[in-house]
Amino acid sequence: MSDLTVEKVDPASYLKFLGENPPQDPYSLPTFLDAYRSVLSREVEYLLIFKKETPIASCALSVGKRFSQPIVRLLPIRAYDGVHFRALGESKGQKLEFDRLSALQSLEGFLSRSYGFYQLVFRPGFMDVRPFQWAGAAVIPQYTYVVDLANFSEENYTKSLREVLRAAERAGLNGGTCSVGELVSLHQLSYERHGRRPPVAQDRLQSILEKLGQAGLLSIACIRNGNAKIIAGMASLKCADGSYFFVAGTDADAEKGASHLLYHEIFKSGKEAGKSFVDLVGANTPTINLFKSSFGPRLEVYFRVWKANSIAARLASILKKV
Repeated sequence: MSDLTVEKVDPASYLKFLGENPPQDPYSLPTFLDAYRSVLSREVEYLLIFKKETPIASCALSVGKRFSQPIVRLLPIRAYDGVHFRALGESKGQKLEFDRLSALQSLEGFLSRSYGFYQLVFRPGFMDVRPFQWAGAAVIPQYTYVVDLANFSEENYTKSLREVLRAAERAGLNGGTCSVGELVSLHQLSYERHGRRPPVAQDRLQSILEKLGQAGLLSIACIRNGNAKIIAGMASLKCADGSYFFVAGTDADAEKGASHLLYHEIFKSGKEAGKSFVDLVGANTPTINLFKSSFGPRLEVYFRVWKANSIAARLASILKKV
């Protein structure tokens, strides 16, 4: 690994790398990260991993402070982060694996030296997190559902789901879109009904969504009842090939089938637009898992890794304070 180095770079260098190697998901894009940085005052540090003088991978970190030490945490509502590698063209599989492993080992060493605590969440499909495991980091498998839109069909739905959709249509529910403000209000109501605090305050969430919308990264769908009242809504993050569920909410008086019809309309419109997939971003809660699985998605695994690199951070992690 002597020819590999990890360096902090300016946004322009990071953007140049992504321009030459477009990421699959929107979470790494500077426009996405800038929305958070401007609204939540979260510092973002950009890293490039170099092989000699050639950048081969990038990473964007949300950096804060705890116990007077810099720490790396996931941004609120950001599902995935992790590392993005350059397109290696016709590189042989064995060489590609070696370069990836070496780069990740270099990255882990840099994170351990530079931060009292770090956490990364690798997107589905990024399976090899051995360098972090070898270094003593906690490696936690998590799950999400992904709908392949090329094969999208109601025939993949459960029989009970198809019956719920027909009942929703007979009740006069229909799909459409709504404003960011209306969606954020639904999101807030959903948390209040369950006695929980939203991860981002209502006014700040609205600002983040508005900025993402202005950057062309956001798509909003909703369901209205027969009186044109919005009863369910979803904001999705767009990328070239598909979308990722981002922020959702339902009204307390939402009729049965509203959320089912919302998902159905999103899948249908995605297929009509020629997209390849929709990531439902999560299959880890039993009750929600049963609902999402009824749409016939495939199950994907992804990994969260974290490591405390100082005595204070280790104690805090035990007490769940970091």
